[in-house]
Amino acid sequence: MICIPVTERTQCAALRSAAAAAQAADAVELRMDMIEDGDLPRLIDAARRAAPRVRIVVTCRRKDERSVPDGVQPSREMTKKAKMALLEQAIALEADFVDIELAEGVRAIGRLQSLIRRRQGKTQVIVSWHDTAKTPSLAKLREIFAACVRTGADVVKIVPTARRADDNLKVLALIRHARWRGVRIIAMCMGEAGQQSRVLAPLRGSFLAFAVLPSGRKSAPGQLSVSTMRGLERLLQDGLSGIRPRFSPGGPAFVLLGNPVAHSLSPLMHNEALAAMGIDGHYSAFCVTDPAAAVAGIRGLNIRGASVTLPFKTAVAGCLDGLSADAAALGAVNTIVNERGRLIGHNTDWVGLLQALREETDIAGQTFVILGAGGTARAAVYGIKKEGGRPVIVNRTPEKGRLLAAAFDCPCYPPEALGKIRARALINTTPVGMTPRIHESPVPAKTLAHFPVVMDVIYNPLATRLLKDAKAQGCRIVSGLEMFVRQGAAQLKLWTGREAPLALMRAVVRERLETLDNG
Repeated sequence: MICIPVTERTQCAALRSAAAAAQAADAVELRMDMIEDGDLPRLIDAARRAAPRVRIVVTCRRKDERSVPDGVQPSREMTKKAKMALLEQAIALEADFVDIELAEGVRAIGRLQSLIRRRQGKTQVIVSWHDTAKTPSLAKLREIFAACVRTGADVVKIVPTARRADDNLKVLALIRHARWRGVRIIAMCMGEAGQQSRVLAPLRGSFLAFAVLPSGRKSAPGQLSVSTMRGLERLLQDGLSGIRPRFSPGGPAFVLLGNPVAHSLSPLMHNEALAAMGIDGHYSAFCVTDPAAAVAGIRGLNIRGASVTLPFKTAVAGCLDGLSADAAALGAVNTIVNERGRLIGHNTDWVGLLQALREETDIAGQTFVILGAGGTARAAVYGIKKEGGRPVIVNRTPEKGRLLAAAFDCPCYPPEALGKIRARALINTTPVGMTPRIHESPVPAKTLAHFPVVMDVIYNPLATRLLKDAKAQGCRIVSGLEMFVRQGAAQLKLWTGREAPLALMRAVVRERLETLDNG
């Protein structure tokens, strides 16, 4: 359900807002701490006249738990006595909910509950807790949740402030914790960094989602407009660009962890694949700053699987319960599988790279030049050696190149030696040529004639400058698209035990990349 807070400063403006909110949403929250001359009976009547079935929430927020956007100041300060009188008036007026903070104490909460029982009223009590500065640990949030439950709350509301994106995972994990215990909960993060939780919390089973009218004042920073929230509801119901998974709270969840992730096409690719496979699940991207906190979120949410991208492929390995032999040998994880609570790290980068390479050349007994010495270069060296090939590392930073070469007992050369090396294929694992630097290439065009096959792990753009130059030199080329979709298909196999629709995944990513190229 979507709830719109009424926060206008004057009674006249609040009356108009209450009527408009009632017509646009499932519930209206009357923020009596923000309406300077608020007349509760008239406000409730205005909302119910506009929409008789709308649910009414009456709130008078404590000063220390109140968070409002910049430039918006609360207009009304109440003593605890006046606040209790107002909430008791809301019960007498048969508001659907009254919201009282846990910090007001069990006696005050019990007083409202006793009044409802005496009147045999329908009003339900929301016991709330807010942190306007931060998001505590998941363990602390669970302690606060338990304290709210002990008051006999009909609904628990817990709203901290996100300072970083992975704070959202803690709140989403708390929702699952509450649902396991059969407790209705409203949970989300305030702040701009908390907007992901505002979108995903209803999907996970949060009782209410808060939004704002286009012309209305926000009651907390980070709130989205009601039109945006309704649009997201439609996307979740109908899918996007042909994706039609059913986003049930019980369906398996898969996530991408990295920083940044906004550019990633993994959500598009994986959601298309899940839908085609008939799997009732969803894949979302999270921009995180703390890999340990992100892994804690995976545990708390019982996320089925995760992709890991830069810069956390190495750091996340130490946060897991175990590693596959390949991930341990590489020292890097790009895939996490939740095996009934045990988080196991895998690496499918080398699998995707080798599968793509095999389409154009044999590997055993052949020499391969790998440009770069980062994580993808490491996966390339590992896979080629495992397949019986001979990797040669070329890197502009000598020390980094030598470290990788020593780890896998292979030669390393500086870029100026590239023209003297003869090999079956050249594989670029550097970011040179990636959008937006699409006119750059890591290798002079004339040098490419030494290599029958040229592969670029970059997939955006589809045809990098390197691949265009290689094709002009008569080389066979391997696009980064092939590695990307094949490593993704290997991830899906690990998560689901089923073969992924590789052709569909390739087609949907290619279509999006071509759209971007033409845009």
